[in-house]
Amino acid sequence: DHRDLHSFPTRRSSDLDTVRTRQEKNIRRAKALSYSGLIPFYGMAGLSWFAQTGSWALHALATYSAIVLAFLGAIHWGRALDKMPYSNQYPTLLFGLIPALLAWLSLLLPLELSLPMLAAGLMFVWGTEQMVFNDTLPTWYRHLRHQLTAAAVIAVLFGWAATMFWML
Repeated sequence: DHRDLHSFPTRRSSDLDTVRTRQEKNIRRAKALSYSGLIPFYGMAGLSWFAQTGSWALHALATYSAIVLAFLGAIHWGRALDKMPYSNQYPTLLFGLIPALLAWLSLLLPLELSLPMLAAGLMFVWGTEQMVFNDTLPTWYRHLRHQLTAAAVIAVLFGWAATMFWML
């Protein structure tokens, strides 16, 4: 999504190419870092099915999921801080707090309740971004969030299934 690159009408073509190249590199790096963030989700979800590692892996999965959920809210705080001089950002700031509160509350619950709450929290943030912030988020970020949210929710629910298995 290069729409913000055209807001520099006084720049020369070579400067615009440099900005575009830098933006493309940063997007690739952001995607690579984001996909690597799925490793703990799947590592802990997989380890949760083994008797020797199940308990700590489930706690690690819940904790990591809560951290990611809080991070997703913080992204919106960053967006709001950037736009504060131009418009009322109170709704965005308020929305940015909700994921952290959900994450914290989920960690107070037993794992069999915490993990589905975290999965629901991840879907809540994704859904709100699609409905409320769709026009303000870059296209590449929206596509990335579709993939990451689906993958993270599947991993969390896979770990949740392990909690049910260990309860038998």
